[in-house]
Amino acid sequence: MPICRNLIISAILYAISISPSLSQWRPTGELLTVSSKNRCEKTAGRVAAINDGILYFCPSRAAEVDAQVSDASHFYVVHEYGHLAIHTTSTKLADCWAAHKLASAPKGPHYIRQWIKHWRIYGTADAAYGTAEERISNVRSCCACGA
Repeated sequence: MPICRNLIISAILYAISISPSLSQWRPTGELLTVSSKNRCEKTAGRVAAINDGILYFCPSRAAEVDAQVSDASHFYVVHEYGHLAIHTTSTKLADCWAAHKLASAPKGPHYIRQWIKHWRIYGTADAAYGTAEERISNVRSCCACGA
C-alpha cells in the first residue's frame, strides 16, 4: 500500500511540475533540495505553506484560486519558496522576492497580474500584509514590471 501511495504522490507532483502555471518558474540552486508534499491539512487553507523546511501544497485550494482568477495560484507557491530562499518569516519580503523572481521569468508578469486580480477581489487585510491595496503596492514596487 505505501508503494501505491508513493506512486500516486509522485504522479501528482509530476503533473504539478508540468502544468502551465507552475512550469514557468522553477526553483533553482538550494531550493531544488526543498521537499514538497501535497498535504492540504498543512497549508491552513492556503495554496501552499512552508513548515520545518518542507513546502506543503494544496492542489484543491490551488484549483479553487485558479477557478476564481486563472493562473493566480502560482504566485502563492513562489511566495512560499521566497521564505526559504531569503530565510525570512516576513510575508512582505517573501512577496517581494516572489515578485522579483516572477518579473524576470517567462510569462512572469502575467502571473503577477493574475495574482493582483485575485488579491484585489479575495484578499483580506491583516497585520502581516496590511490592506489588500498595500500588499498589491508592495508587490508592484518589487517587481517593477508594469503589473
